Formats: sequence, C-alpha cells, structure tokens
Amino acid sequence: MLYYYRILLRFNLSLHLNPYCGIVTYMLKLYEKYHISRERTLIGLFREINKHFNPKRILYPGSFVHITPSLIFSNVTYIDSVKGVNKFFEDPEVNEYIINNKEYSEKTNLKFYHQDYYEEIPERLGSYDYVISLYGGFIGQAVKKYLIKGGILVCNDSHGDASMASKDPDYKLIAVYDEISDEDYSISYTDLDEYLIPKKRKNVSKKEMQKIGRGIVYTRSPTGYIFRKK
Repeated sequence: MLYYYRILLRFNLSLHLNPYCGIVTYMLKLYEKYHISRERTLIGLFREINKHFNPKRILYPGSFVHITPSLIFSNVTYIDSVKGVNKFFEDPEVNEYIINNKEYSEKTNLKFYHQDYYEEIPERLGSYDYVISLYGGFIGQAVKKYLIKGGILVCNDSHGDASMASKDPDYKLIAVYDEISDEDYSISYTDLDEYLIPKKRKNVSKKEMQKIGRGIVYTRSPTGYIFRKK
C-alpha cells in the first residue's frame, strides 16, 4: 500500500481509500497500473491544453481507463469498445476519485459510450471543442463531425492520426507539443514548417494510410500535434 501512496503523491494525486477494504478498488487499480505507475497520466499535457485553449467540452475516443482528462476538464465524453471497460466507468469509486482529485470547482460531467467510435453517438454534431486522439487510430477522421469549427484535435502519430490530419483540408496544424516529464509539457507555435516533412519523397495518400493502418515517417517529430478544424 505504501508503494501506491508514494506514486500518487509524486503526481500530486491523493490516494482515495475504500473504507471497506483499505485500498483502492480493483477498477482504480487499472488506472494506477496503466497510467500512474508508468508515469503516463499526461496530466501535464492536459494542464497546458487547458491553459492555452481553455476548452469546455472534450471528446475522448479510444480512452480505455484513462480518466486524467476529467481531473482537468469538467465536461468529458469517453468512447471505448474494449470488453468490460464500461464497468470501470460505472464504478462509484472511480467517480469519487475524480471528485476528490479534480482541479476545477465545477460539477463533473462525465459520459461514457461503450461502443466503437466510428459508430454514431447521441450527441449534437459540432458540439465539442477539443478531441483527444492518442493511441486509438484515425480518430480525427472518425469523429470530425462532432468537433466544432475552430475546435482542436490534439493527437500523436503513433497510429497515424497526425499524418492523416495533415492530409485533410479540414484541419490546419497550429502547434506542436513535447513531453519533458509526465507533469511537464511544452506547447510551441513556432517553426511549424519544419514538421510534417516526409523522410521519403513518395506521396502517401489518406487511402493508403487507412489501408496500412499507420502514418508517415517524418524528418522531425514532436511528442504530438495540435490541429485546428477550419
């Protein structure tokens, strides 16, 4: 138990104890296992996004159990089709953990849809101003219709989403971000013409990327990219 306590203190997150068993619940252990213990909460990134863009409604397809956005933003919608992940979001201890550790005063508004993010969700089109795309595929294409004009797509290129967005006339690169540590990220708006330059001269189309399931290898790659929807 001391091990978990030290890890959570390190990330400025308080350990919420279950009064019946004296330790975090099984569901919360999933968050600890996949994010806190691996120093992959990305809390520093979300703080920077909040400071620079102050988004009000966030959509996170392919989230799995990554609930860190709800510690920074009051209104987040999660989508994931992994079997059993709905039990995580239904666990009262998970909701209580968010309430006890959130960095805002507003009431938490969390929604979860247990489905493929390519499927329709019962939300208004153009009603989100920030889409999170990390390790879930071509999310920026699949949910683009829910992103408001002027909204941001924050993505990495691990599964080619940044490459795909760079080929999409509906998106414009406005910034890049780099990880210094889990709690420390930087956002840069300068020298953007130095990014998204392919190492190979071959012009890879969106259709080809969709087929092979990965993006383009670039000469210079930041941790991630920020696109604005035109």
